[in-house]
Amino acid sequence: MRLHLGHHFYGAGNLGDDFMLAGFLAALRRLAPGTHLTCAVPFDRAPLTARFPEIEWLPYSAEARRAAIADCDAWVGLGGSPFQSAQSRWFIDHLIEDAACCAAAGKPMDYLGVGVQTAAELRAPGLAALVGQARRIWTRDAAAAERLAAAAPTVPVRAAADLAHLWFRETPPPAAVPGRVTLVANFDFGPWPGRDACLAAIAALPAGERCWLAQESRPLPGAEIALHGALPEAERRRWQLASPEQAGAPLAQVQSRWPSGERLVTARFHAALAGAWAGSRITVLATNEKLRAVARDLGVPALAPDADRAAVDRALADAVVPAKPLAAADAAWAACAEFVRSAVAPGR
Repeated sequence: MRLHLGHHFYGAGNLGDDFMLAGFLAALRRLAPGTHLTCAVPFDRAPLTARFPEIEWLPYSAEARRAAIADCDAWVGLGGSPFQSAQSRWFIDHLIEDAACCAAAGKPMDYLGVGVQTAAELRAPGLAALVGQARRIWTRDAAAAERLAAAAPTVPVRAAADLAHLWFRETPPPAAVPGRVTLVANFDFGPWPGRDACLAAIAALPAGERCWLAQESRPLPGAEIALHGALPEAERRRWQLASPEQAGAPLAQVQSRWPSGERLVTARFHAALAGAWAGSRITVLATNEKLRAVARDLGVPALAPDADRAAVDRALADAVVPAKPLAAADAAWAACAEFVRSAVAPGR
């Protein structure tokens, strides 16, 4: 079987993407060993080749993408929120270009483990045709399935779970460290309106260590490293900045540097999943629907990004250690198995 991975964000700097991709590869090694995989990315391919050698990493050119699609059995979009356009249309426009290549070559398009940020994003120009071209869609949560089913009623849509669960089940993150508070702050190019209230509430906790975790290794505006750098000096000294990424290093080695805390306050989806597998007491900073969905799925408090001190105190008091998400891993595995069955084209 030959698959072309159509999402092109791998190598950008977000470890959550790598956790998800590693989960898919772990499933594929058992479900369809020997599968040939291609993926075209606009980033440095050397670290990706070192970390994921089972994928043929191609240059991000129209020619390379067309050739890989023409030679595949199926195009598959793995993970993420591919239909979002709040910041720009870069992802949607990429998908529309790939969809045209798939239509010209007669190749099916599937989406596996994907999310939807808002219902409004599915009304963007070109989205109805793009989603409607899919053969099948497996989402990472029930809310995304409902939205996509409404947007494309002729496409089979199944609610499943994020593929990173498969990686974390096979390679668990480090166990939560007693006394440590881990904060993962991300506001997607924007400010954190409730920063001071949230940090003051965390400061009142009986924590022995405070870790500011950067799931995203780039200093993007509104992301972890930039937000840490913008803290007042006295506040910044209270937090140890941790960026586990080591370009090209094995993912298990990188994950061993992941600072799981007894408490986790996170505005990153995959950090929340890692916290559930690590045994952290979790509060989700719910900046969008995918974070509200993961808070619901894990049964932990969702905190508005502009929450005042009283609301933060309540959310921290209500935080719990969720049950290990074994059922989510089973759902992700079932989705991969169903995808593999559907992806084998006759006569190949």
